[in-house]
Amino acid sequence: EEGEAVEDVARMAERWYERFARMFQHEFEQPKPIILYADHPDFQQTNTLSGQLSEGLGGVTESLKNRVIMPLTGSYADTDHVLGHELVHAFQYNLAQSRSGSGIRGLSLLPLWVIEGIAEYLSVGREDALTAMWLRDAIRRDALPTLDDLSSGRFFPYRFGHALWAYVGGRYGDDRVADIFRRALRIGWEPALAQVLGTSADSLSVAWREAVEAEYLPLMAGRQAPGESGALL
Repeated sequence: EEGEAVEDVARMAERWYERFARMFQHEFEQPKPIILYADHPDFQQTNTLSGQLSEGLGGVTESLKNRVIMPLTGSYADTDHVLGHELVHAFQYNLAQSRSGSGIRGLSLLPLWVIEGIAEYLSVGREDALTAMWLRDAIRRDALPTLDDLSSGRFFPYRFGHALWAYVGGRYGDDRVADIFRRALRIGWEPALAQVLGTSADSLSVAWREAVEAEYLPLMAGRQAPGESGALL
């Protein structure tokens, strides 16, 4: 009954594939399945995955079968974002399993801010209101993480990872994002940064923080802190 929407999603998927194939300079050796459900309750009942799926799970890309499983979200914009995000993962898995990769083990050694951050950046774009909100709050509280902080797993990898890769893509170009990922599969993310960007993780953390401060601190100058304009519950 969702046949028309599925055809539209198929066109979205082909568009994403062409973008990512050019960026990663990589083609799939064979088509990858995309399993679509009409809505999230149907998706949560899928038998393609084991275990219970949470309400907050937008979609899944399987590493071994390399297939995307996701629901239609009810909004073409949201569906397009989730689809793009999961197809980045499909490219990441496929690159890891290719002759130039180091297998799934090489991918599993990368921190989530690298994997999920790249998927968010390439599917959302450089500017995103939700990520901007996280950055404003973090810089206001002097709580913006360094790259080492992100790798510790104590910080949400999606939003901060998205912000970091948006900075890298904006400063060095999106091709460098793809280059870093490919090399990180073989040698790790810190050596990959040094080889591709010619900078260390610490230096990149400092430069990123300075860019965030320059962007958001002027916007907050002279404004009330949230706690001054209402009761803290």
